[in-house]
Amino acid sequence: MEIRSSKFALQDLEQIEDYIGNRFTYREYQIFMNIFNHKIGLILDRKVIFQKLEKYPEYNKLLITEQTTLIYRLELNNLKIFRLYNNFQDEDKKFIVEDL
Repeated sequence: MEIRSSKFALQDLEQIEDYIGNRFTYREYQIFMNIFNHKIGLILDRKVIFQKLEKYPEYNKLLITEQTTLIYRLELNNLKIFRLYNNFQDEDKKFIVEDL
C-alpha cells in the first residue's frame, strides 16, 4: 500500500519535528516517531476504523499524542495523509484539505 501525504501534512510534520528538536531530547523525538509509525501501522492493518470527522465524513481522524491529531483517508491501495495538527490550534486552521 502506498502512503501519500499532502504538502500541508509534510509541513505539519516538519513543524512538529522542529518543535520537539528545539525543546526536547532526541529520545523524545524517537518516542514520538515510534508512536506515529505504530498508529500508521494500525491504519494500514485495517483492523480498526477511527473516528470520522463531523464536517467531512469521508475523512478519519486519529489522536497520535495528546497534542497531535492525524487527518487521513484510507482507500483501496492508498493511505492519504492530509494533516497532522496541534490540538491546541485555532479551530479554523486545523483542517485544510488538498486532495492528493
